[in-house]
Amino acid sequence: MNNFNQRAISGSIYVALVSVSLLFGHWSAFCLFFLLCFLCLWEYKTLMLDELSAVQKGFFILCGLYLFGLLGLWQFMYISRLYYGAGLLLTISLFVSPLFRHQKLPFDSIGRQLTGLIYIPVSIGLLYGLGYQKFLYVNGEIAYNGLLVLSVFILIWANDTFAYLTGKWLGKHPLLSRISPAKTVEGFLGGLFFCVLTSVAIFYWQHQFTLIEYCILGIVVCVGATLGDLIESMLKRSLGIKDSGTLIPGHGGILDRMDAVLISAWLVYFYCQLI
Repeated sequence: MNNFNQRAISGSIYVALVSVSLLFGHWSAFCLFFLLCFLCLWEYKTLMLDELSAVQKGFFILCGLYLFGLLGLWQFMYISRLYYGAGLLLTISLFVSPLFRHQKLPFDSIGRQLTGLIYIPVSIGLLYGLGYQKFLYVNGEIAYNGLLVLSVFILIWANDTFAYLTGKWLGKHPLLSRISPAKTVEGFLGGLFFCVLTSVAIFYWQHQFTLIEYCILGIVVCVGATLGDLIESMLKRSLGIKDSGTLIPGHGGILDRMDAVLISAWLVYFYCQLI
């Protein structure tokens, strides 16, 4: 099977899994993002925390999943303050564990762990929380707004696809050659145009925001997706690798698929707070 067919099949499965999970309510969405969070944390610890012991790596993943769980569950159910306190203790323990294991640069390791916790579970928690930023009514009752979260994914997919096609066809001026030589200004502008165009189509499909608000959402997603892709490229370039993993045939690792989402989640969540 050639690379194009692999990308098409694995990409279709990924799109179907995300779409179905988001449209079946908050628990299916929560399980989807919990799984994505676990896989991203696993790849991150493999790439960035190789010097840690197996116990420390497992503890890092546990902290990340716990943090995502708190960010996700408080949106629709009561969480006792005791559990928030436990989250603080888990985070502080990242500073304590190097005391009992010799490491040449312990604070370098602590910094990489804290960066991973902000970069992955907080980002995915905010993405999941978008479903509670604007209520969706089904049969007169409030339901998880998976359509809004799915819209963000659709805009990211549109931006990625058309930025690639436009850059391949018209690209001449590098966007940030030091980080990603293949990205061009023309590709970014093409992605931006089609991302806004897709947001107009989503407006006529959903009508959750005004047309202008959807167009601005398209711009926000395009900027977030581009920054997310560049940040992931910066990470891989610093490590001298091409892909974050091999989980998804033809696409690389799960971080390679989620890079645009992780940064977009922050910007879109803030934008939804404003409107």
